[in-house]
Amino acid sequence: MTTRRRARRVVPALLAALALSLGAGLPRASGAAARPWAEGRPLPAPHKVHLSEPKVVDPTGHARPKVRKSQGPLPTVPRERLAELKADAAKHPAKQRPGQTGGNRAWKLAPPPSQGSFDGLGQPCCLMPPDTHGAVSNGYFVEVTNAGIGVFSKSDGSLIKNVSLAGFFGYDAQEIFDPRVVYDRTWNRWVISAEAFPEEQDVQKVFYAVSTGSNPAGSFYRYTFDPPEEPGTGDFYDFPQLGLDQDAVIVTANVFRPTEPGYDYIGSRAFGMAKADLYNGRFTDFRYFDLGLSGTVAPPVVEDDNSSAFLVAASPMADRLSLFKATGLGRSDDTIVQQPDVPVTAYTAPPNARQPGTSAVLDTLDARFQNNSTQIGNQLLNVHTVDEGGHPTPRWYQIDTDTSTVSAGGEVIESPDSDDFNPSVAGSVVGGTMDNPIGRMFFTWSSTNVTSTPHQVRVKSGGRLGTDAPNVLGGNTHSTASTFYAPSGGNQVQRWGDYSAVTINPSATGTCVAGSRAYVVNERQIDTDSWGSRIGRLGFC
Repeated sequence: MTTRRRARRVVPALLAALALSLGAGLPRASGAAARPWAEGRPLPAPHKVHLSEPKVVDPTGHARPKVRKSQGPLPTVPRERLAELKADAAKHPAKQRPGQTGGNRAWKLAPPPSQGSFDGLGQPCCLMPPDTHGAVSNGYFVEVTNAGIGVFSKSDGSLIKNVSLAGFFGYDAQEIFDPRVVYDRTWNRWVISAEAFPEEQDVQKVFYAVSTGSNPAGSFYRYTFDPPEEPGTGDFYDFPQLGLDQDAVIVTANVFRPTEPGYDYIGSRAFGMAKADLYNGRFTDFRYFDLGLSGTVAPPVVEDDNSSAFLVAASPMADRLSLFKATGLGRSDDTIVQQPDVPVTAYTAPPNARQPGTSAVLDTLDARFQNNSTQIGNQLLNVHTVDEGGHPTPRWYQIDTDTSTVSAGGEVIESPDSDDFNPSVAGSVVGGTMDNPIGRMFFTWSSTNVTSTPHQVRVKSGGRLGTDAPNVLGGNTHSTASTFYAPSGGNQVQRWGDYSAVTINPSATGTCVAGSRAYVVNERQIDTDSWGSRIGRLGFC
């Protein structure tokens, strides 16, 4: 059992350093994903976490941000090493990537058609970046940002409810950030998570809320806990992600320790919270697994009744991915076991994305998986950004979890000379087969171009059938900025679009069966200093 940690107040300078730091991490292998534990043996779960007693709330109140958020997410390699990788990727002139006929690649040229889009939440005074994320249900689209939570009608895009994170979680001691949302279509429940900056050296609040029914504008069960890290260290819990299997809500996160230069990555964590408790407003606890120095780990949304959930991680420079098998999450005897590494084509962290008319660039992160995977049968689907010919380029993988091999994969770009980055993907069973159960894929990403057809940052979407060519070229455009984004001034790196999300529409329409349509949400630029968001629809209908 963990004990509550209390210590001295965090000095303001420490939090200020966090807000600006890219972080510094512990050294890791440069050519392969780190292997923190022995393959085939259960990973340690040294702590059990007890959630707070739930409260039933119906939150109200508009967004009133107090401070600017961190420019994170913090990297899981040393800051100096990440800077070297980024500089190396950008030091040579970008080359045109193979297009429709280049090389030996086959390209999917016609995207699933756009079925319209509408504006999501926008930037209130003084808050950046948005951390835009979202999910869709039969009647609603829920968007979460650092500015607050918006409930939209699916039928006409109207905003039904808007509440600040502070109002939603009933907490204002520190700024809340890193929100995520998933919709459990099996049980018609919404799950929303976030965390706050530390109150004290060893006190940092993490929040979960679960809807009491299918209406996200109604009441929620609200929970909180304090991560059980080593007392006296001030360890910082960052970049949590949300997934689902049939019995548990799955969570992963990175943990950093403050040091004189910045923040050192000390490992990744994972746990499963029992749906039977969360969804019924009951007290619950869970085991808190240590995944070692694996890098940012993505949990899955499991679309069938598989008793095992597979988690995957990509380091900033490797020729393989780390894979973990979680069984019985949310139960007292749950386990997470390291699987054989998944060999992939060698990659490195991408260069940052260029913008016409400015030396300021947009952050493409560190080759991590930024959102949850789709798991159907023995296939696991996710996407990240890598360097391809001096351009940031989304690369997707479909992993066979039985053999720890890539069964399919490709790239997603707007054009041969565009900069494409910060993608998300979701897969659907519609059109799937026994050999390939993922019959549909839907993507969103951001794109800029400074060469043949210059344009500012765009919100993009696209997709492919399981039988299509592997690489996606073109895509739908849901918005294009009229000017570059540079709120910090100068030639600084600007955070952009790294919490984009894709979710499969669970309901059918007259022309579209359930599972053939998806909703995307992504950051939209309004002007040089301001962000908004765009919610789009597309489908094979």
